[in-house]
Amino acid sequence: MIKSSLKYLPEFDVYLVDAYGPFIGKNGVLKSAIAVMAELVAKGKQVHVLSNGTNLSTTAMDSYARKGLFKGKHYNTILTSGQFAYEEIQSQKLPVTGYKLYCFGTANFKKPEKLPAIFNDSVYSVVDTIEDADFAYCGIPQINGEDRLEVDEFLPELQRIKKAGLTLVCANPDLRVNEGGQFVVRQGTIAQIYEEMGGNVVRYGKPDVGVFERVLQDYKGSREKVLMIGDTLGTDILGANRAGIKSCLVLDGGVTEYTLQQQGRSVSEESVKDLILSQEARPDFICRRMSENNDCLKSVA
Repeated sequence: MIKSSLKYLPEFDVYLVDAYGPFIGKNGVLKSAIAVMAELVAKGKQVHVLSNGTNLSTTAMDSYARKGLFKGKHYNTILTSGQFAYEEIQSQKLPVTGYKLYCFGTANFKKPEKLPAIFNDSVYSVVDTIEDADFAYCGIPQINGEDRLEVDEFLPELQRIKKAGLTLVCANPDLRVNEGGQFVVRQGTIAQIYEEMGGNVVRYGKPDVGVFERVLQDYKGSREKVLMIGDTLGTDILGANRAGIKSCLVLDGGVTEYTLQQQGRSVSEESVKDLILSQEARPDFICRRMSENNDCLKSVA
C-alpha cells in the first residue's frame, strides 16, 4: 500500500534524505518536508542529506542555507557525490591514466570556470581539446549553459571522446533532475549512453555503496534502524538495498512519477508495482511525499 507520508512509517534512528523529490520540488523547497526534517532532528534523530550533486558539501550547505535549511535544525550533515569524488581525487585514487582532463558540458553549474570544482587543489588540470586529454569529465550536460530535455545534441561530442578512447568520469549518476518543472538531462544519462557506445565510465555517487558507508561511518547502531528516503529507484533505492538498509520511495514530483508519465501511466498502486518489478531495486516503503502537504518555498538564491 502507498502511504501518504512518512508519518505512517515506523520510526528510525537515522534518516538519509535525497534532495530533489523528497524536499526540493519544481518550485523550490517544500516547506512541509523540511518541517518534518526539523521535527526529526528535534527528537534526536540523525538526518543526513545524501545528494548526487557534483558540488562540494560545504557549497551545498551554503546553498541550502539561502533556501532556509540549516545545519543543526533541519539536518546533521550533508554528503554530496561531488564531495565523495573530491576526497577520492585528493587521495589520488581516481582510476584513470594521466592528469589532463577534458570537460564535457558545463564544469560548474552557472559558473564559467573550466576546471570542475571537485578537481580543485589536485594534481589534475583541464585542457581545451579532446586530443590533448588523458580522460574526460562529465560536467553538467548543457549547451551554451542551457539544459536540454533530449540527448541528441550531445552525441557528436561523445562520439569524439569515444574515438579518442578516453575514460569518462561521472560524479552524478542521476539520469535526470527536475529544474523548474522540467526533467532535464543529467550526467547519469550521458554516462549511460557512453557505456552503450562501448566507452569506459567511472562513477561516484548513489547507488555506490561507498557513499552510504561514508555517511554512516560514525553510526554504531543497527542498520535496521536506518532509512533512505529518495525518489529514484536506480540510485536512492538500489543504493540502500546494496548497503543493507531500509528505503522509502517518494512519488510526488520525483523521478518515479516522471518515469511513469513518460510511459503514459498515472501514479497508482498497480503502475508503481509494475515499475518496481521491472527494475532490480526494491523499496521497503512507498510514500506520496515526506509530509501531508506539498507546499513550496521558492529559493532566494
